[in-house]
Amino acid sequence: MSVVPSRSLGVAGAGLRTVVYAASAGAFAFPLATSGSVWAAVIGAALGAVLGPPLARSSLRSLTVALFGVGLLVSTLSLVGSDAAQRVAVNLWGASGALSWIRQAQFFLGSLWIAWTLAALSARHRLLSLVEVGFCATAVASLLLGHRHGAINRPFELADPIIASGGDPTLALLAAGVVAAALTVSVLLRERGLWRSFFHLLVVAALLLLVMQTTSWMGLPQPPAGAGLGLRSDKPDPQEGKGQGGGRPRDKANNEDLEFRDDNSPSQNQAPVAVVLLHDDYSPPRGLYYFRQGAFSQFNGRRLVSATRADADQDLIPNFPSAPMAIAEAPGGEGTRATLDTTVALMADHARPFALEAPLSLSPEDNPDPSRFRRVYRVTSAALTADEYALLGRDVFSPKWSEGLRGHYTRGPEDPRYKALAEKILGEVKEELRHEPAVKALAVTEWLGREGVYSLKTKHAAAEDPTADFLFGDKIGYCVHFAHAAAYLLRSAGVPTRVATGYVVDEAARQGGSAMVLTSANSHAWPEVYIDGVGWVVMDVAPQRSLDPPPPPPDPDLQRLLGQLARGEKPTASPDARDLQPLIAAFKYWVELLARGVVAGLVALLFALYLAKLWRRLAPMFASASQLPRVLYRAQLDRMADARLHRQRGESREAFARRVQSLAPAFTQLTSRHVAVAFGSQWVASPEELRGLAQQSQRELRANTVAWKRWLGVLTPWTWLRAR
Repeated sequence: MSVVPSRSLGVAGAGLRTVVYAASAGAFAFPLATSGSVWAAVIGAALGAVLGPPLARSSLRSLTVALFGVGLLVSTLSLVGSDAAQRVAVNLWGASGALSWIRQAQFFLGSLWIAWTLAALSARHRLLSLVEVGFCATAVASLLLGHRHGAINRPFELADPIIASGGDPTLALLAAGVVAAALTVSVLLRERGLWRSFFHLLVVAALLLLVMQTTSWMGLPQPPAGAGLGLRSDKPDPQEGKGQGGGRPRDKANNEDLEFRDDNSPSQNQAPVAVVLLHDDYSPPRGLYYFRQGAFSQFNGRRLVSATRADADQDLIPNFPSAPMAIAEAPGGEGTRATLDTTVALMADHARPFALEAPLSLSPEDNPDPSRFRRVYRVTSAALTADEYALLGRDVFSPKWSEGLRGHYTRGPEDPRYKALAEKILGEVKEELRHEPAVKALAVTEWLGREGVYSLKTKHAAAEDPTADFLFGDKIGYCVHFAHAAAYLLRSAGVPTRVATGYVVDEAARQGGSAMVLTSANSHAWPEVYIDGVGWVVMDVAPQRSLDPPPPPPDPDLQRLLGQLARGEKPTASPDARDLQPLIAAFKYWVELLARGVVAGLVALLFALYLAKLWRRLAPMFASASQLPRVLYRAQLDRMADARLHRQRGESREAFARRVQSLAPAFTQLTSRHVAVAFGSQWVASPEELRGLAQQSQRELRANTVAWKRWLGVLTPWTWLRAR
């Protein structure tokens, strides 16, 4: 018994599927092979798409078809790659030629058998169209793989020409996604009719263009959320728009931002979330730029949370600026800090602003690219320029602090192990330096960096005291564990300490430029100690051992491009980018020429359709007596087609006349005259009788059909194509 496919394709559907298969194979092979192999893959996939439907109509079972296709794929690729085939190829084309031909044969055969098998099986089973979509999506993803993590300057073949012409590659990448989605979806649009396929494809294209336009209105997609350090927010800032007023939000959600987690892996995401522009040359003493966003200083019995005291952590930025604003408790430190201006362009919504170390003032800035940046603001910071040795001889606690505030910054767990460990660590310091707060901080952080192991996957979150479970257990944790451990140890030694959160960027990431790209992988938590006359000073822990690989450095081209966009400058290509201006000009010329040709072709087609329609109506006026039955019958068929009455496939002329007899009885007689003449009847009615039947049929049709439908059909140039 033969197997009948669940659906069969017309010429339009088969051609569309062939194009999709060929394009997908070419996209998949493009990053992997030379142009010859790419064309081999395209030809093989197209041939497989053409040969697939005949295989689907065969008597072979679907399982047999699948096994047969896999067998052909494995056997032919093995044969082409065998030693015997390679020796023959070397003898025919030489060593280099043999390598090229074998590679092309592998791409051709691989694409041929995969496309052949998949096309045959999907013609039988509609569910396997999802596999086709998966192949198309995988092919396009491989072509645009370099664009991952928000790298709008990749792939270079697409981005370089646009950057060289001073444009932003984002829209081109969106357009590539639209085309890829259209090709992918079109696999599912398998209609028998050319017009239905074309119409459905137009609908899909219109929807995708609407999505693209909506993206330009509403902005680009947001990067994924960060690592749970409370840096990102999907809700508007509750203090936004209040200028210098208000205060800091003290809600429960904010206190949970620094919660311990056993799996903090999302922080490795490389999607850009902000761009920072340095307006002054500044090299941090420790080689790291710290951008503070929040601070946690109140011990709640388990961890540090946001302070509920009105007099604590007054150096934090309360909200996004809507007007120039000054920070309430700006740091001092004459001789230890330098004034530095930066501009921050946010590419993702944040819970609150962040700034380089110790901000002094903020002001809003004009957004140079609202489609890419959420908001832009300028910060004046007091950046630390002195190293730890310059902090010797200074006391802790500000003389302005109350006893309650001093206790706030030194309160920690009652577990005696913290104090015992702190004394042990400080016991290794020279006696004459043990009273120095900076030395205490250095001793604790260096010990933690030497003894601890960094890992984003831990097992301490469920403990009653996660920090103790980390510090007195396996010492494996991430920044939140290290920061809390340092804070508790230093607090037990009488040093006011808190945990700050934000972003940290290595100075080497600047790569000599003034722009720095911040990603979720840069999110960080670190301890800070207070030193009188200097303010809060970063005392970070640098673990010497890590179980996780470090995040890759930022792409220098992407960093340069985003920096130019943040400055409002016209993007320029990298120095080693190819000058493709002639190619761009030629491409624009041919696209414009093609567009004009398409418009001219459509106008000519409409004119030809109207001309043919008019001639078919006027032909009875010029027809001979022998041709009159045919042309009168044809003209009446056209009028019926205007009223949406036409003969169905497989329906005889007589059956059609009987079906419309209630609307035009005279048409039945006109049909019989036409059929008689068509079959060679010697009897021919007089021209007057034929014209009378045609006029009567026309009057009957006008009387029994809706006028607006007839006139709409008259104005439609292609209705006569359905008259038969």
